[in-house]
Amino acid sequence: MAKSFESHKAARNILAICAVALILLAPPAAAQDLQMLRIGTGGLLGVYYPVGKALAEGITKAAIAPDLIAVEQTSGGSVDNLHALLAGEIEVGLVQADVAHRALQREEPFTELGGADQVRAVASLYPEHLQILTRRDAGIRRIQDFRGKSVSLDEVGSGTLAVMRIVLDAHGLGEKDFDPVYLKPEFTQERLAGGKLQGFCLMAGTPTKAIADIINQDYSLVPIEPEIGARISHAYPYLAAGFIPADAYQGVPQTPTLEVHALMVVRDDMDEQLVYRMTEALWNEQTQTLLREAHPQGQHVTLDSSLSGISIQLHPGARRFYEDKGLLPRGSSLP
Repeated sequence: MAKSFESHKAARNILAICAVALILLAPPAAAQDLQMLRIGTGGLLGVYYPVGKALAEGITKAAIAPDLIAVEQTSGGSVDNLHALLAGEIEVGLVQADVAHRALQREEPFTELGGADQVRAVASLYPEHLQILTRRDAGIRRIQDFRGKSVSLDEVGSGTLAVMRIVLDAHGLGEKDFDPVYLKPEFTQERLAGGKLQGFCLMAGTPTKAIADIINQDYSLVPIEPEIGARISHAYPYLAAGFIPADAYQGVPQTPTLEVHALMVVRDDMDEQLVYRMTEALWNEQTQTLLREAHPQGQHVTLDSSLSGISIQLHPGARRFYEDKGLLPRGSSLP
């Protein structure tokens, strides 16, 4: 994990250096007043990145604070974003609800993570689905068929890897039973095409570019059987049995799997009024349009489902917004 986390930390540092360079090139008064709101997303071919980019643009255009610019940053995913948020390397993160809950409970892989109780939710964005793409010629029809195969479980620091470890355990498997690879999907395509890799896993909204770009008759999606999904959900309440919709990918039938909500999170010490205005900006028509244009999953980011599947406490600024909108009774607790 250290190597992956450090590589993304280095990438964030490069982005920060570029941002500082832009600030230094600005007029002195502007450089002095400019504020950065960094949003941790995920890999370039996932859904977090285009969604985070649309959120950054919407928040910037809403002018929620003087001279504030929101910027999206790539990352390893949910776990990486939580670490970065608590380290002060980002101000906002996109995180799976189950990952946020496990961090709060100090469960694996967060047993040594300090400060997880400082993370607060701003909104639930949309449901994510566990998607396992494999080569048909590999003969992987179910999770048990991973034995002896080479499959990417996504990068260390990703929510996908955290979920896949739960899935493997539910099927009586461990990473020692096959040849696991820890790469973002964008780094697996050449290996898949060359037969050096038999599949990859990704927890993301549907459709996701990583799969849509390559799926054809040579590939298939591996299901998580509903009864196993129900057992997992009983043990991990924020993971639910669900389905990848039919024709989310052309010609692919409805596929049973696991789903979880993607949350927008901040630290509890972020200014209450700033979070209120950021929540307001998230749900304005301009940002909603940007989200719909950024990715098909953007149509599922709606105010009506903004409190669905939230697994940690709301930030007071976000809570006040939802109370003002009549979506949350004043004084109620959530979750």
